[in-house]
Amino acid sequence: KGKMIIYTCRFTGDEMMSSAYAQRPVTNDDGDVIPGLFMVDSQKINKDSGGSVDIGCGGEFGGAGDEAPDETVELVNNVVDESFGFGLTDCPLQKKDLKDFLQTYCKNLRQKLKDDESVPGPEVKKFAQSAGTFCKYLLSKHADMEFFISRSMDPDGSMAFALYVGENANPSFILIEAGLIETKV
Repeated sequence: KGKMIIYTCRFTGDEMMSSAYAQRPVTNDDGDVIPGLFMVDSQKINKDSGGSVDIGCGGEFGGAGDEAPDETVELVNNVVDESFGFGLTDCPLQKKDLKDFLQTYCKNLRQKLKDDESVPGPEVKKFAQSAGTFCKYLLSKHADMEFFISRSMDPDGSMAFALYVGENANPSFILIEAGLIETKV
């Protein structure tokens, strides 16, 4: 009981996410849930220890004394980093590139789901029905996002979409659910 789930890309087998990161639904600006996607928050961590980082607000929040943040500590994103995260690589995309990627990816993914005997027909249909909605949402957020491909750098593989929400300095990562395979470990 309490097993962790690893989410791997359905095309490359690369690890993209795990259940160690709290997932939540993706919602549009009106608060409507966007089907077919999920989101996780990320944070900066200490590259050496993996510990979360004091951002150096000192006593403003009841912190101890006037200690300055340690400038020698290398900070990494806990989702992107190779050691602590999933070894994702930043992949800049223009809006047209994103649109082309999503069209090709969704077409290939629908076929892959249809060909996979472990995926029931209603799941394939659910994906096909949600694809238009989530593609439109992702394209609408293009200006606020960064794009990451998985470790094998396969342009046909799954992508993680880093969305900056509100004042948060660390992005939330959005993934296309049907493009991932869940494995309990």
